[in-house]
Amino acid sequence: MATDPKKKAQTKAKSKAKRNVKKAARKNPGLVVALVALLIVVVVVVAVLYLKVPAVHDAITNIISQESSTSNSTNNSGNNRNANLPVLERGEGELRVHFVDVGQGDCIYIEFPDGKDMLIDCGNEDKTNMPDSVATNLQSRITDGKLDYLMLTHADQDHVGYMDEVLEMFEVSTIYMPNILANNSGLASEINALDSQKLAKFTDDDKISTAVYAKFFIAALTEENCQIVINKDADDSHNSIVISDDSTYNLTFYCMTEAKWASTNLNSAEKKNAVSPIGILEYNGVRIVLTGDSNERNEPDFIRRVGSIDCDVLKVGHHGSQTSSTTEFLNAISCEYAVFCCGTGNGYQHPRQAAINRMSSYTEIYRTDLNGNIVLTINASGEFDFHVDREATQEQERIGADAA
Repeated sequence: MATDPKKKAQTKAKSKAKRNVKKAARKNPGLVVALVALLIVVVVVVAVLYLKVPAVHDAITNIISQESSTSNSTNNSGNNRNANLPVLERGEGELRVHFVDVGQGDCIYIEFPDGKDMLIDCGNEDKTNMPDSVATNLQSRITDGKLDYLMLTHADQDHVGYMDEVLEMFEVSTIYMPNILANNSGLASEINALDSQKLAKFTDDDKISTAVYAKFFIAALTEENCQIVINKDADDSHNSIVISDDSTYNLTFYCMTEAKWASTNLNSAEKKNAVSPIGILEYNGVRIVLTGDSNERNEPDFIRRVGSIDCDVLKVGHHGSQTSSTTEFLNAISCEYAVFCCGTGNGYQHPRQAAINRMSSYTEIYRTDLNGNIVLTINASGEFDFHVDREATQEQERIGADAA
């Protein structure tokens, strides 16, 4: 069923107006100050009338009484700490975020406007070899055979599965990886032969014994002329991973802190997923939230550090699972668009209807199982758009795999 062009245009026009209001507030703080000053004047006038004119006093008292009786909830998502993010200039180029369709898994390729690029995860739950379609997609983008940044968010197969092949295909300058040693008996000799200084970077007591992680681990630590950076922050006030041109774009990751790594064991799937860093990418007034398989365990840590922040696009955590993208998290990041990375007919029933329902106010939802490859572009004017392989209606996008 084709999307109604008129309805889609109206929806995008409304969304564009919302984005323009957001950008105006971010880029014109003087305007915000003026509006606040005007509001103060209005409040003073109302206060005088309230105290001096009985009729006004009674009317305002009734309004306050009605409001208090119908509202019993308070937003506790934290203080707005947008000021902690850098003030950026307008970029002249285009930034692209590719949500590559790998089936049930994550693969996100970012083309920064200065020519640098980054791959975040590349795996699939069921397949052992990278499909030709994925390899062709990446090779068509990375035409010089070099990749500036490679990040593995956590060690699950649907994120790490093709990463050793990526390292064979491209020369990688910097690898960001979890604070977890590989411990696979079949590959023990190769692991033990790795550079001791690089091995010393991994400080957590937990180890992952899967062969798929061990293959990536060996490939990463033997990559020539490559810097290894651990997904770990010293504390809540410091971000160890910030990718930026110091001017127009900025990608800041909020990783588990040293204290959190030391106090957390990885004895459950939820805990293994929760080591995923959460990133905020900003360019020309547009903010994108990247989540890996973050869930209800680590989302509160992110909220505590960031508070509430106006964003635009969410890469939904853990493929739209029941326990990811909680209401508190969605309230804190305030997005309008969502992208689900998931596979057709997957056994986990992702995305779950409950997760989709929590995004009922979102303008549009996109899914790799329905749309195939999804490309988000942000241009020099700060306008962004989605390009997909296959169209689907919003009604289709909003039906969860476990819908009754």
